[in-house]
Amino acid sequence: MKKVLLLVGGKYHPFLSCGEILKRSLEGTGQFKVELTEDNGRLGELSGVDAVALYTAFGELARDTEKAFLAYVRSGGGVLAIHGANYSFLESPGYVEMIGTQFTGHGPVSAFDVELAPDAGSILTRVSPRFPVVDEFYQIDRRTRARLRPMLYGWWQFEKKLLGYVRDYGKGRVFYTALGHDERVFRHAEFQNLLYKGLRYVTRQKERTVRVGLLGYGPAFKMGQHHSSQIAATPGLTLTAVCDRDPARLKAAREEQGKGIATFRDARAMAASGKVDLGVVILPHAYHFEGAKTLLEAGLHVITEKPFAVHVSECEALMGLARKRGVMLSVYHNRHWDPEIRTIAEVISSGAIGQLFSIECQMCGFGRPGQAWRSHKPISGGAAYDMGAHQFEKIFQLVPWTDASGKPINRRAFLYGHFLKKRWHDTTNEDFVRAYVRFDSGLEAQLLVSSLCASPKPLWCLLGTQGSITVESWQSPVKVHARAEDGRIVVTETPQLPGVSGEYYRNVADHLLCGTPLIITPEVGKRPIQCIEGCEQAARENRLVEVQFH
Repeated sequence: MKKVLLLVGGKYHPFLSCGEILKRSLEGTGQFKVELTEDNGRLGELSGVDAVALYTAFGELARDTEKAFLAYVRSGGGVLAIHGANYSFLESPGYVEMIGTQFTGHGPVSAFDVELAPDAGSILTRVSPRFPVVDEFYQIDRRTRARLRPMLYGWWQFEKKLLGYVRDYGKGRVFYTALGHDERVFRHAEFQNLLYKGLRYVTRQKERTVRVGLLGYGPAFKMGQHHSSQIAATPGLTLTAVCDRDPARLKAAREEQGKGIATFRDARAMAASGKVDLGVVILPHAYHFEGAKTLLEAGLHVITEKPFAVHVSECEALMGLARKRGVMLSVYHNRHWDPEIRTIAEVISSGAIGQLFSIECQMCGFGRPGQAWRSHKPISGGAAYDMGAHQFEKIFQLVPWTDASGKPINRRAFLYGHFLKKRWHDTTNEDFVRAYVRFDSGLEAQLLVSSLCASPKPLWCLLGTQGSITVESWQSPVKVHARAEDGRIVVTETPQLPGVSGEYYRNVADHLLCGTPLIITPEVGKRPIQCIEGCEQAARENRLVEVQFH
């Protein structure tokens, strides 16, 4: 674990609160231990410190402190300089030259886009190439003759301007970003990722490459191509192998991925080949368990396509095996970042509808299901295991896990369900599924999946103590219905936020290569299976089924 001294302080910015946010963010990765201080004198006492992070403005440095700090950097120390750090200690010319630039002015706090320099990805691995912020747009001037390697740019009044760079200083490294005015930016996930990657760079942490093998390359929904393209777009991951029983699919893999790809017809052979570190199970639902089990037993990290499995017992067996082997296990819930759920979550967190107490998600239509295996219950698991698994995962994003005092809530729930087969008898999935969950806090959620619903229903309907939210379809705006002071119900529309493409594999790579927390943990993947299987059991036995969530 690297030790970081985080020095904060100065005028005009919430230095201490932002420092505390950054400290939590960095320590949450498990790679950094952060000492937060407002004492400038600590820059002269850096024994055992791997890097210094500076979020400061103005201030003074004693001459011997400046000399010791510069010697520390010159001999191999790292510096992460944020925002006003290039308008700090201005009476110390050695410090100003080492930082490399100086703040000269800014406009009002505004929304603008930040973009990475073309070659920044080798240093800022898996930072989004472009992301929006609300911040001060710093104007900066060079204060060194040394080479500054651009990392970040922004557009301000039709001019492209430098917002971040790295430089060498003796044997040391400096990373500077002009971003960082207040708590909004410090809570921004991409800004936190930027600082984390910058800190990894100045502390000289290197990455290896994770070799990925696909178990299954079937043509349905072109999932082999989908996963391979996501892997190719993720620095640190490389596709090295494909396994499929069908020779035609292996031929397609070689044609699409290049002849250098290793191909196998047996999962155990691929797992034992030494060519794969991470296996991705892209098989029909009923075979997720056996496929993942084979890869885990070989000591590989594993991703299963959603759903995790079709039985909770299978999920738990895989989780136990992953713990025993000490490897990562995750579920491909790439829709975690879909536009509609991101927007709904933002509206709820704003307090616009008060306390949430009811969640309904309804995926309904009227039509005969197709004949593919996804409509065959022995293989698919049933109608709720396809998009229903994704939507249950989204429901859980809206469930509060602690109350105002920090006490855990909603860890226990009671389930009921209604599963019907009424019309489409040439397929074996249900025609109508209602899965109902009541959490211990009183919050309720229900998922409706039906091919026998001729009248339209909104995709989402959420009720709160001050209003409600409806979303008619995947592309429609999010409508907020709230009671005005005069008693009228006022309806406002919010366009859906953009989805975040590629975030799933980026997080997996960061987890395996950098130690950042895994977002889609096995527990996240297990919850939808608990609900779907538990609701079906409740319907079959005409009773409530109790479950515990972790």
